[in-house]
Amino acid sequence: MKKALLLVLLLLTLSYGEELSKLKDFFSRQGYVVDRLDGRVILDLGRGKVSVGEVFKVLKEGREIVHPVTGEVLGRVEEEIGKVRVSEVKDKFSVAEILEDKGISKGNRVKLYYESLCYVGSEEGYFKVSSMVGDVKKGEDCEYVIREFEDGFGVEFRGKAVAFFEKPKPPVVQASSREEDFELSAKFVLTFPSLPLSADACNLFGSDKDYLAVLFEGELKIYEILDKSIVDYASVKLPSGYPVSVQCAPLEGDRDIILLNLISGEGMSSAIVKVVGGTPVVVKENVPYFLAVLDKSRPVETFIGQRFDSRNLWGEVKKLKLSGEEVVEEGDFAVPSGFRADSAVMKGDILVFTDIDGYLRVFEGDRLLLSERDFGGSYTTAELPGTYEDDNKYVFNPRHFTFKIGRKDYVGVVKNVTSPVYRFLDVTKFSEGEIYVLTKNRKGVMELKKVRGKKFEEAIQVVVRTRDDRIFVITGRTGTLPLQNRGDLFEIEITPF
Repeated sequence: MKKALLLVLLLLTLSYGEELSKLKDFFSRQGYVVDRLDGRVILDLGRGKVSVGEVFKVLKEGREIVHPVTGEVLGRVEEEIGKVRVSEVKDKFSVAEILEDKGISKGNRVKLYYESLCYVGSEEGYFKVSSMVGDVKKGEDCEYVIREFEDGFGVEFRGKAVAFFEKPKPPVVQASSREEDFELSAKFVLTFPSLPLSADACNLFGSDKDYLAVLFEGELKIYEILDKSIVDYASVKLPSGYPVSVQCAPLEGDRDIILLNLISGEGMSSAIVKVVGGTPVVVKENVPYFLAVLDKSRPVETFIGQRFDSRNLWGEVKKLKLSGEEVVEEGDFAVPSGFRADSAVMKGDILVFTDIDGYLRVFEGDRLLLSERDFGGSYTTAELPGTYEDDNKYVFNPRHFTFKIGRKDYVGVVKNVTSPVYRFLDVTKFSEGEIYVLTKNRKGVMELKKVRGKKFEEAIQVVVRTRDDRIFVITGRTGTLPLQNRGDLFEIEITPF
């Protein structure tokens, strides 16, 4: 066992050295001038190697440096003959404008130039990074900022994330199965005749009764939730566009309003639905945000909108306010890099979302607590020109959820598992929907516990919790023809054991 532990320590030491070496290489990037144009040069550094705005100093090699005793050539004298700034990045080369010129020509070497480099993170990380990179100061008022996260080091250039160097995970010394602390029981309720895209529980009349708002491709259907069944109540005709998400929240008094997210053309064209005279109707259209309430216990404080379009996809996030039937901006809402509003949920200071790269991210403020890959994906899609190669469909993620066991609050996480057979055929189809629970172990470290019990066929489209803590799971399945698409509704119970 001691030998195994020594091997682990050795592997971790070597891995950390390799990780910091890659960070050092990032700030030592070099290339060559391959051509010169009027006021510009072409560099042999393409996409993934440089970013627009970065500055490189241009070097000219001079005479050799020879050791006077051994005669060994130690190197060459280098003369800085100019500086260039990257203005355009292509796949295999970049274009840079000349800032200073003392005889720049084809064949000159270029090396990254930076005026200031900052570090944000632990003391241990600071000393490790300083020993490898050098000229690093603490703080974040620099051109480049290195940020330490739980799973690696990120690099920002003028406020924009440009690189990430992942820390190695400890090698597994002895195979063991992690104890799972939750189990799930499920009761089938009904089958939907078409594919449900999203859903939420709504308090539409300010009473004790909750209703289930289920979003389909052509309509929003409202169901009354009874003790032992779900019955039709009303339906709402949708504005033009591709519906992708629905959520209910008490943003005005004791009644919920319905946030209806749609895509029209190349961006968001969302809507607001209210109950007027006992009937749910669309009262506002063409809202240019993906609308979401992150924490239903604080709906007004966590009502946000995120920009979304085919060019930039997920963009800036704004704090919003509902004033009558108008959606009003109240300033920026701080979120971590890679944030997507479609899956996001908050519990206190904990923010959980699936990011733009399919990683489950758990943050407390700006501190990353957990990062796990291969999350996200559902049967909820929208046509977005130029987004994906396969029929321009963009996939939206299921929303994570909160629930109670006794008096304790938990965050539940949805994960849909892609079918390996259909993945090979380049068709998106899911083999199983899984539910995890976020917990902290005895050492205070955040971890995911997979819930045992019922396995859901194909994809979980949404998990919904009512005000009296009933939990419903809606699944989806697709066929080769639209008429084969459908979904199932289950009532579930999650219990510890």
